[in-house]
Amino acid sequence: MKYDEINISLMGTKIHVKILHENPSEILTQCNKMLNEFNERYTIYNNNSELMNVNLNAHIHPIKVKEDLFELIKLGKIHSVDENSNLNICIGPIVKLWNIGFDNAKIPSKEEFDEKLKLVNPNDLILDEENKTIFFNKEVMEIDLGAVAKGYFADKILDYLKSENVLSAIIDLGGNILTHGFNLESPDINWKIGLQDADLPRGNHLMMLEINDLSIVTSGIYERKLVINGKNYHHIFDSKTGYPIETDMTSISIISKKSVDCEIWSSKLFGKSFDEIEKICLSEKHIEAIAQYKNSEIKFTKGIHKYILGRK
Repeated sequence: MKYDEINISLMGTKIHVKILHENPSEILTQCNKMLNEFNERYTIYNNNSELMNVNLNAHIHPIKVKEDLFELIKLGKIHSVDENSNLNICIGPIVKLWNIGFDNAKIPSKEEFDEKLKLVNPNDLILDEENKTIFFNKEVMEIDLGAVAKGYFADKILDYLKSENVLSAIIDLGGNILTHGFNLESPDINWKIGLQDADLPRGNHLMMLEINDLSIVTSGIYERKLVINGKNYHHIFDSKTGYPIETDMTSISIISKKSVDCEIWSSKLFGKSFDEIEKICLSEKHIEAIAQYKNSEIKFTKGIHKYILGRK
């Protein structure tokens, strides 16, 4: 048995899947196929995707979708309608208004904000559980699954790997990391994950973590941003104002069993006070959090201690 891996560029990021199996090649080929299929179906940058069919037509009549897409949208809505959440899967009109990360990024005008903020209320997203249909109460609404999709994809890939009796694996979807089993190439057989220092270039770690059979996902503002007149505008938006969330936090990382839970909670909790983050983690029980602030200040919930190998 040996490790084998794939490295591909997809979903606007670099993807790495590494597995231990007697016949890894066929399994990795299927992983590649699954990831490409997810990307084609769920992207908002191709009008022919299943998700864009919803975005373009769901204000006209209910759109029937496949069960997995319905369940992901349903999950996203559950966490979006929470008034205390910074996750909103209906934020698409605001995201495209700013277009941060693209050459035509700009600060929108007040008139543009006034128009688009009417279109981001998740309560206007109507789901029919029985028929698996999506309907928009308002025209030009748009679902953006960027805050939940990669975690969902990682979990689906892991489900497939387990069905093929893969004993050991790491799935890295652009920093959304999920491990399975132990790392038999490591002397202590543990998966070691470096937590990026948000104040330094990629590859500089603020903390090293030991994570087996767990996922870690980070939401941060240190890579995608717009700089105008010396002021930074990041890409994590407040759907009440349309502006980037005002915070000294530079990133939050969530550790949990399921990658989709990590992704959801890293979005929901971004920008919250750490007291509130600790209370929520204690209440939820299945998540732990690490928050970074400007000047490399770091805070983490009590359960993180057992994962720490070393830190600055």
